[in-house]
Amino acid sequence: MLFFRRKKADSPDSNPSPVETVGDDSVLRVIGDRGSGKTAYLASLAYWPNANAESPVQSVTPVGEEGQELIDKARDILEQGLELEPTDLNADIDEVKDYTLSITLKDRFSWLKGSGKLVRLNVSCKDYAGEFFSDLLYKSGDARLEDYLDDCCLASGLLFLIDGTSHRKDGEYAMGMEKLLMELDRSDVEVQRRRIGLVLSKCEQSELWVNRHKPEKLAKARFPKLSGQLETWSKLGGGSVEYFATSAFGILGRQYPEPNSRRLRKSREGTTSVIKKPKRWRPFGLVSPIYWLCTGERHSELDRD
Repeated sequence: MLFFRRKKADSPDSNPSPVETVGDDSVLRVIGDRGSGKTAYLASLAYWPNANAESPVQSVTPVGEEGQELIDKARDILEQGLELEPTDLNADIDEVKDYTLSITLKDRFSWLKGSGKLVRLNVSCKDYAGEFFSDLLYKSGDARLEDYLDDCCLASGLLFLIDGTSHRKDGEYAMGMEKLLMELDRSDVEVQRRRIGLVLSKCEQSELWVNRHKPEKLAKARFPKLSGQLETWSKLGGGSVEYFATSAFGILGRQYPEPNSRRLRKSREGTTSVIKKPKRWRPFGLVSPIYWLCTGERHSELDRD
């Protein structure tokens, strides 16, 4: 699980350019099963300076020593084509690395167009092991699980990242989400209105890429039970639900696109891949769910190729 918390904007003295910081009160968490691509998602986000020049994202800047560790991981993924080691399940929650990223949008892509102001999201994130979600199903009374659940209850936004090719686990995801939503409902923490983003990862895979611009349709087709669980929660007044498609690697070609990834394994658990051509890396949709969770608004330019 990844943990995001909005940071305060830089002071005017430390940042000479006018900046509009959005989502000041947002506290976000990112949850995902092992293999969902959480660490690859975060590392690719941190490596943004080499992404598409036409993107509305001007920069994503890692902050501090732990932010630099993300860059090192990104180099392993995106330059060396290596597979990341999974996050340590036994890590104490207080010892998990705390990464900080500053995400800046270009002026011409914001509602402040022409003002000369940039739009900035500053977030901190912790990378927890993916077993958190499966533990919801099969464990109870576990101290570490209870710590994670208590932490999730503090969140105004939850980003649930799932491998888009792991659709055979739809029933398990739905049961796990049901337990999580019950914990949120029982919590004494006052949250004005929660937002949950269902984010399909690994959408460079051909069966997902063709519907990347219809993420709600894609999610409901491949994960009908999970989507139904979230829709029911929303209709009962629990909060807002939105759908997203992302790819940490992107594709090769336009007329005849193919995944910019080399598949290592594919099973009921999903797809494990490494990047095929690092110099042609072009991620898709990484910032869009964070923007929505922070602001409650969909930014159409962040969903474009």
